[in-house]
Amino acid sequence: MTELKHVAEAQDAIFSMMGKAGTEMCPLPAAAGRVLAEDISANLNHPAANISAMDGYALMSGGNRLEIGTVAKVAGEAAAGHLSATAITSDMAVRIFTGAYLPEGADCVALQEDVSRDGDNITLNEGVEAGQFVRSKGMDFRVGEVILHAGQILGPRHLALASLAGFSALPVRQQPVIAILSSGDELVEVGTIPKAGQLINSNSVFLAEALANAGAKVVDLGIIPDKKGALISALEAGYAAHTDFDMVVCTGGASVGNHDHIAGDLIEDSASKIDFWRIAMRPGKPLIAASWQEIPFLGLPGNPVSAGVCTLIFVLPALRYFLGLEAQPDIHTLRLDADLPENDRRQDYIRAVYTKNQDGRVSVKPLGKQDSSMLRNFCHADALILRPPFAKAAQQGEAVPVIEIDTRL
Repeated sequence: MTELKHVAEAQDAIFSMMGKAGTEMCPLPAAAGRVLAEDISANLNHPAANISAMDGYALMSGGNRLEIGTVAKVAGEAAAGHLSATAITSDMAVRIFTGAYLPEGADCVALQEDVSRDGDNITLNEGVEAGQFVRSKGMDFRVGEVILHAGQILGPRHLALASLAGFSALPVRQQPVIAILSSGDELVEVGTIPKAGQLINSNSVFLAEALANAGAKVVDLGIIPDKKGALISALEAGYAAHTDFDMVVCTGGASVGNHDHIAGDLIEDSASKIDFWRIAMRPGKPLIAASWQEIPFLGLPGNPVSAGVCTLIFVLPALRYFLGLEAQPDIHTLRLDADLPENDRRQDYIRAVYTKNQDGRVSVKPLGKQDSSMLRNFCHADALILRPPFAKAAQQGEAVPVIEIDTRL
């Protein structure tokens, strides 16, 4: 019996094939979804000075509580974007509005509703503490303070923070360029009405979107025929047209049938090297890990669910590793909503949906048939139940390891 590679060993081998993405500067408007390459320290203080948190009157407390009945003379006004030229003393006040810099000498703010005003004089109707309603200089962050960490996938909040800290561009990991292609005489492109014996190439649709969502630039090399040498010819043509790739992912033709030529082409090509072929997993057993022109190459099974699960377990983790992110998917435990039989020597990934009981507790329920051609089940699955090799039968209510499927997929 041929020895099959265990999933964890296969993942480690694939990671070892991957390099690390370089770094480039990216303007903020284009940096959304990119991976930050370095820690970022603020270039500016925020706030840049002591500012008022409320509408009211800026006063000098001298570090002491200003009691009810305190009287001060209004000597000016300060609004956001308009600085007050008045320096105040203990018997003075400045009318101030939210976001305005405190005038020189002021260290607290009395709310406008807590003050009585008569002409240019105000009287406190509530006591005011030193520092009250003041946002102090650098309260949010100060120059030199780390505000974003390397490995952060940048979203709108991170870009807003970086802009406020004085950045118009950020160092990010270069986007990996990944070539995809599909093998099979039966395949036709999306939009084509399949004839008898033909099948629409859904695998490339899934791969392209999954990789793009994960931050890659995708180059689709199309469909290649079940013909000896077709893989290498397509790779050479694609390489010539698009220069370099960081990884190649092919679906179909990875098995051992008479019409499966992917492994054979790699074996016979002097610029290729196969690391391993076939995994102890279900679905996805006929997976190939290789290199072509020293570029990592993954050959996935052609069945849609097998290709999808292998993408979740191997392709996307490899991409995350390349980008310097945590590669392994998160595994947590949930209670079973149905019984599961014992498992054999292959690690099983069972498509499942979430359910809730009357108390609102979430459980996981295996979908009915688990055939690797059933794309609808995979499409509507919330998670994969991970069944290790030789796992014993599991009963309803028992906790099992689960990998959640990203809702973007």
